[in-house]
Amino acid sequence: MTLYRFIGLVLLLMIPFFGLWYALGALPSAPALWLAQVTLPWALPEVVQSVVIDRHQLMVFTLFGEAGQSVVSLEQAEYQLAFPLNTRILSYSIPFYAALHFASRIEGSLERFARGLLVLWLLMFVGVIAVTLKNLMLGLGGDLLWTASTNPLPSANAIALLFQFSTLIVPTVAPIMLWAWSVRESPHWRAVLLGEAAAGRQR
Repeated sequence: MTLYRFIGLVLLLMIPFFGLWYALGALPSAPALWLAQVTLPWALPEVVQSVVIDRHQLMVFTLFGEAGQSVVSLEQAEYQLAFPLNTRILSYSIPFYAALHFASRIEGSLERFARGLLVLWLLMFVGVIAVTLKNLMLGLGGDLLWTASTNPLPSANAIALLFQFSTLIVPTVAPIMLWAWSVRESPHWRAVLLGEAAAGRQR
């Protein structure tokens, strides 16, 4: 397989994989979301009341609300503050990785894909935490978030950097890095990617 044929096959496979990803909603990222459901109330017991998966969104319900345009405790509030997270901003790495992986036609394909998927779920979990911390920091106010939390939290700059890294870089770069790692031992793909003369001998 030539590099141009591989790129064409990747683009072709993206159509069904992205269609299936969109139709399944939050299911492709479910392991990362389930872990976040447990972790967020445990790590921020004075801030987060519960975390609920609603279709393709993750709803983070806080122990705060608003009264007279001010953030107050839930007991004093007119209504509860909750922050939605669109899981698709993180999970589109899965169909992208699937298209790259299954277009490669390498040995042990399913096992290698499962290992890569596990890494993507762990990265998505970190992304969920980063986006949630950013939402809480902006929605509640940084001072209130750090005061209410009983556990040490990253600084505002660290949260902003982690948010940008998790939403802008990881979903696009991580699938490519995982794919490159999975084909690193293949002489054919080393030849195709590095332009080695051995390409013809490995076909």
